[in-house]
Amino acid sequence: MHRIYMLCLSLLLVAGVGKAQLLSSKTWRGDTGKVYLRVNPSGLIDVYDGNATIGGEVRLNRTWSVTMDAGFIFYSEYIAEAKKTRGILLRPGIRLYAGKYRDMFIDLQFHYKEVRYHINDWLGKDVVNTVAAYEAFKVFQDRKRVVGGHIMIGGKEFLSKNRRLLLEVYLGFGLHYKEEGLYHEESNSQYDRGFGIYRASNISPEKRTSIAPALPGGLRLLYMIR
Repeated sequence: MHRIYMLCLSLLLVAGVGKAQLLSSKTWRGDTGKVYLRVNPSGLIDVYDGNATIGGEVRLNRTWSVTMDAGFIFYSEYIAEAKKTRGILLRPGIRLYAGKYRDMFIDLQFHYKEVRYHINDWLGKDVVNTVAAYEAFKVFQDRKRVVGGHIMIGGKEFLSKNRRLLLEVYLGFGLHYKEEGLYHEESNSQYDRGFGIYRASNISPEKRTSIAPALPGGLRLLYMIR
């Protein structure tokens, strides 16, 4: 954010020494594009649900735009024993631009995630009061669904002279509702992995639900298509 303030200050100094006409309130010195392609490198370092995400933004006018991001989840440390992780991530949203040069923004974003963790381990069978009569070594799946919303603030700055390449930095707060359970297993099955901070310690076919705060943040690279 500090870099964004410095950028605005630099633009004002340039305007003052040679381009005073740009100070007119009728002149918008921000980006004037209508359609943007964007990628989120932050998803690649998400250890719990690593993802490759790509999206777009369509400007409706100087103040409002709509956004959409879609990601493919391909690895995770959410369950360390998982041999394969596959999932999707969808984040549509609406954006309000603010500031004299429209380089600051507020996002209202919907969040949906569905992930399946393929596990090759011992699965408890004939469970009574969380105690399994025996265990079977097999491949099974844990399915997680998360629905929520985010409100985020951020800023952007240009990375190229032609103003087609931009960088966004953002931070926000949200709430997530999570459902989790074994997928297509008998009702008396149970996967016991002991104490869990970010997940239930015992996973069964019966869906477990929870609500937790979220702190979305990161950076995006944008390219103006037109």
